[in-house]
Amino acid sequence: MTTALATKPQTTPYTDRLATPADAAEIAPLWEAFARERMAADPSMQVKPNFDFLQYVRRQLDKPLSYAWVLEWHADSQSAIVGCLFVYVYDEAPPQELPQEMRLEQELENPFKPRRVGAVLGMYVQPEHRHTDTIKLLAEAAINQAEALKVSDIDILVSAEQTGVQALLQRFGFTKAAVQYTKHFDLTDATDLPSLHRPKPEFELSERPFDNAIPLYDPTTNEIVRNPQGEAIFLMPLPDETTGKLPIYPTPVRDPQTQEWIFDRLGELVVCPVLRDENGKVVEYQGIPQFHPPVYEIVDGQIRLQQDAEGNYLFCAVEKDKTGKILLTPNGSPVFKRTAS
Repeated sequence: MTTALATKPQTTPYTDRLATPADAAEIAPLWEAFARERMAADPSMQVKPNFDFLQYVRRQLDKPLSYAWVLEWHADSQSAIVGCLFVYVYDEAPPQELPQEMRLEQELENPFKPRRVGAVLGMYVQPEHRHTDTIKLLAEAAINQAEALKVSDIDILVSAEQTGVQALLQRFGFTKAAVQYTKHFDLTDATDLPSLHRPKPEFELSERPFDNAIPLYDPTTNEIVRNPQGEAIFLMPLPDETTGKLPIYPTPVRDPQTQEWIFDRLGELVVCPVLRDENGKVVEYQGIPQFHPPVYEIVDGQIRLQQDAEGNYLFCAVEKDKTGKILLTPNGSPVFKRTAS
């Protein structure tokens, strides 16, 4: 958040409202200005050359549980958007429909109790419109939404020199939870950088069936997964399906007991089917494509993948209303049944 706050009286009427996709073109230059102010305040945050801010704003406005408010200035029968605030809401607790063994795995990743968080991505108001009352309009709109969603915490990052904003936040009941320090290194020569990604074993490019195929690795050994025939396994993107500009790759299934990848009786990798709505469009939650999870059963006290009489693995059906539309939870995720029908 990089909004300097002036203490001059408000003389022109301002209003706030939720942003709509139609506002994207007006919001985009504001968000670019926000990013450049952020870069000026924090040299570790460098704006990408030729970044598409319009596409970014459109994606944020389209995401479930992503909220944006605009500040409008009204003068001489004209209105203009002069500020914006983006907040993303998420739950640190795993979804209730997640299989128990996956919930236990997630709990081991974090020693702290999960929170329901409203994360402020940023707020920007044009300098000539930065007054206490205009900032307050946007802040109150976000706080009211957080209360309606029963958020437990609102997280916001403020630059050290923004003392005016800090004082306003304290009046709203915010407390200084932490102080972040950054030491920036200017990497003038970025051609010879040691990789900070987990090492992956080399494989012959001739094995790759298509350029956009990605190899499947065993997370415990970092070795490429191979099928019973010894062939390397590659994940192929779904045909003619993209999320924004990114291809959609299927989610492979793992044995809940051994955590090994599952292959069917023909030696093919078992993957979760992608979830589609009544119009055949891929369903997303928080910008992530959704897949039908496997059906689990308890056998001799152990969780196992359920199969039909022919040995085919079963996947959970999705709940639908009377019109055939997929039912969603209050936070926007699809509701799956525990059975395949």
